[in-house]
Amino acid sequence: MAQGAGRRAGEVRLVGLTHHHPGAAEAAISDVSLTIPAGESVALLGREGAGKTTLLRLVAGLDRPTHGHVLLDEDEVSELPTGRRPVAAIFGRYSLYPFLDVAANVAFGLRSAPDAGSRGAMATAPGRAGMSRRVREALELVRLGDYARRRPAQLSPVHQQRVAIARALVLRPRALVLDEPLAALDDEDLCVRLAEDLRALRAQLGITMIYGTRSAAEASAVADRVVVLEGGRLLLQAEPATDAGRPAVVDDAEAAAGAGGELGTENADNPLLSPSAPGGAVPAA
Repeated sequence: MAQGAGRRAGEVRLVGLTHHHPGAAEAAISDVSLTIPAGESVALLGREGAGKTTLLRLVAGLDRPTHGHVLLDEDEVSELPTGRRPVAAIFGRYSLYPFLDVAANVAFGLRSAPDAGSRGAMATAPGRAGMSRRVREALELVRLGDYARRRPAQLSPVHQQRVAIARALVLRPRALVLDEPLAALDDEDLCVRLAEDLRALRAQLGITMIYGTRSAAEASAVADRVVVLEGGRLLLQAEPATDAGRPAVVDDAEAAAGAGGELGTENADNPLLSPSAPGGAVPAA
């Protein structure tokens, strides 16, 4: 896909981000500040309820922060609705339209793309020829070029996930957020391989990626940097720190979680998930 010289960088910066769900006594996200350089892949690692989904929804524009700011290449986008900010989102439920074929599912977002000149817009709506070309390019990127006329029911869960990725990439976003995108799959080895594929695709496109997961193995496979969330706060983060490029913080998190490889309920008080943890972990910004 042609996402070259004309594409803006895609740095994501979160500043003092706090979000309260309506009626909730506690903040779902509390005073989170994080900078993700353009083109970096960051995994948000945490147990269920840690705040991953809320943070991703704030970046994508599906929710508004109670306090704080979301900036994209230093543009304030906190109040821009999801269709007006250059961020695409993929969730565990792929939400494909069963009555549309693969190509039409991928093209759906382009049909409602903003008009030219809209502030923060991902991509203006192309003409028919341009739409067909971009859909073909997106499907080729995810190796589904031969599946364009199939319906979602004729696809495996892996292929359905690739359709969801193509549908996001066809919009040519500056940043891509993924909330447990492999949750529908129950094969951990397959999930790790698909996470590695996502990392390679992200590197090919030079796109910024924020990936939420409970799986330390997925986080290790997909990320340049791992950030651990607990109770709506950034607990710690680390760069890759081993010969295999495996973030040391993932080793810490796995040790805390036990053999399951997912952060468990006992982690809040575990010394391995503290800013002084061994293995190169550092306090979150």
